[in-house]
Amino acid sequence: MKHTYYYLTILLLFTSSIGVSQQKKLDSIIQVTKTISDSLNINLAADLIYELNLNEKFEEGLKYCDSIIKISKEIKYDKGVGQIHNEKAAIYNHTDDLYEALKCFDQAALYYGRINYTRGLAIIQNNKAVIEQRLGNPEKSITHLLEANQYYEKLKDSASLSTTINNIGNVYGDINELESAKKYYYQSLALKRNTNSKTIGSTLNNLALIYIKEKKLDSALVLLNESLKINKKENDSHGIAEAYSALGRISFIKQEYQQAKKYYESALFIGGKVAYKERLIRTKLSLGEVAIKTKKFQDAESYISAATKESQKLNSTPLLLNCYDLSSALDSAQGKYQDAYRWQKKYNNLFNAHTLKETSQKIELVKRRVEDEKKQQIILDKQKRSEQLAKEELFKQKIYTYLAIAAFVVAFIFIIGIVKSRLERAKYIKELNESNQVKNKLFSIVSHDLKNEIHGLDNTLNLLRDDVISENEFKEIIPLLSNSAHQTSLLLTNLLNWSKSQMNELKANPNTFDFSEIIKEKIIFFSSKASQKEIKIINDLKNTTQVYADKDMCTIVTQNLIANAIKFCNPKDTITLFKEEEDNAVKIYFNDTGIGISEENLKKIFSEETLTTKGTNNEAGTGLGLNICKELIALNKGNLTVESTLGKGSSFCITLPKTLNS
Repeated sequence: MKHTYYYLTILLLFTSSIGVSQQKKLDSIIQVTKTISDSLNINLAADLIYELNLNEKFEEGLKYCDSIIKISKEIKYDKGVGQIHNEKAAIYNHTDDLYEALKCFDQAALYYGRINYTRGLAIIQNNKAVIEQRLGNPEKSITHLLEANQYYEKLKDSASLSTTINNIGNVYGDINELESAKKYYYQSLALKRNTNSKTIGSTLNNLALIYIKEKKLDSALVLLNESLKINKKENDSHGIAEAYSALGRISFIKQEYQQAKKYYESALFIGGKVAYKERLIRTKLSLGEVAIKTKKFQDAESYISAATKESQKLNSTPLLLNCYDLSSALDSAQGKYQDAYRWQKKYNNLFNAHTLKETSQKIELVKRRVEDEKKQQIILDKQKRSEQLAKEELFKQKIYTYLAIAAFVVAFIFIIGIVKSRLERAKYIKELNESNQVKNKLFSIVSHDLKNEIHGLDNTLNLLRDDVISENEFKEIIPLLSNSAHQTSLLLTNLLNWSKSQMNELKANPNTFDFSEIIKEKIIFFSSKASQKEIKIINDLKNTTQVYADKDMCTIVTQNLIANAIKFCNPKDTITLFKEEEDNAVKIYFNDTGIGISEENLKKIFSEETLTTKGTNNEAGTGLGLNICKELIALNKGNLTVESTLGKGSSFCITLPKTLNS
């Protein structure tokens, strides 16, 4: 016992001396870092703070984080600011202050984004995914991981990509989407084997846990045996401990409690060699659970008590809740129902306090993000003002140029007669060419797009008639035929209206009607097509929306805008329809989270110039739809506008009068 105390004292003194040494180095870095040329000091400071975190010097680590962040900002080293915010977030993660961690990760992403540091942005997205998973937000977690995947694909970093794919599997496993979890684990395994990764064992362990949940214990045992073999070869203590813990779970399920105890004890022994305290605490709780089942209540109390103290020191609310719950189960097993009730009461109090704290932290996080967005908006507004001033200056220069040209023309007035004659002849030639272009385009669309659609339908029906395909095969392609028929109908409608507009024959017949009825009808119409692309359509126009316009024209516009939104959305994207009412007008928005529109195409989108782009599934188009939509809304004394950001989505807005007098 004396020897144990002696060694423990030496270990504590050694750890303390390491902490003091790190702090002296950090103090020195703070004193000597004065310019951007000293940026290497910031990188060294990040490593030292990381070591303080490992040694649980959390308060000291946070203090130095704030000092180093201040210096990094002074020397304008954005990458350094991002690095230290990342280390600060890691400290908050270890102390279970998850919302503060998210704030720091947001700040890190902001500074990494300024310098387009792709790898840093990928790391931040992966770290945020882990936090959101711990907070019970699986959808947000997967969104962050998918964004991290995009960065790693851009970097061609298969090793890191395999880790994020593994993490996606973890998220699906937590929400019991077991098939999806297995799919991503197997993808991760394939990448790891191709890159000779040393972390194959961890993914095998994760996959085994899924099979344990499915009660497929034999399959889990095969994976765990392979994992142990790989982890022992790689000398991965963490992976070995995880494998033994999973084997213990299998034995526990089989009610082989003595074998389960041996596996858990092995996990505890090996896990004690690595800095992963949360896993050690959970292993002690598992041993406590085994002891309760075997009625070794004194051993159970010892394990649970040790786990509770370590959870309190780690300040981990989820672990403490597990400790209180198991303590209640232990007292119940011993017939100490009053004590069990007290533990359950402590559990409820902690759970309620934790929930209240989470709510307040969520509000604070939202406020911080709104403030950051406002700052970014101020910067964007300044840029827009500068651009506007530049445009005004350019406009003045053009005016001066036009005036000079006019003066020059006046000086040579006697040439006007000849020039006018030539211009009139050129005008007639131009009008004739435009007329030919309209005719050629009309024939081109009819002979190509429309002909192709009808020819495809005809061929399919001929196949059915000639018994080349069976009825079951025909039923399978009915959705494709339906989509083709829809495209043909939309094409004909747009073609007819475009032809009328070219001949100035379009006229509106306005009356008062409920626009929300059109929306409901078109959502039902497009539901199948949206489902095929896994796109969600959200209708927030559930109340009556009275407008004064031509209902048929509004129906055509709505159909075109929803069709366009579906066309340029990726799977899992959303389309949201909502309104804003003004005194004399109604604004109806068609927002999507699709691929967006480039600035170059945004300038051409309503012009007479034909603009045709392929959809996310290579859907074709004629380039007529949006031009016609603009004209139809204008005929109803309204307006159609668009805002879009490439890669983030688009927002189309229809403004229509409420009444005739409007």
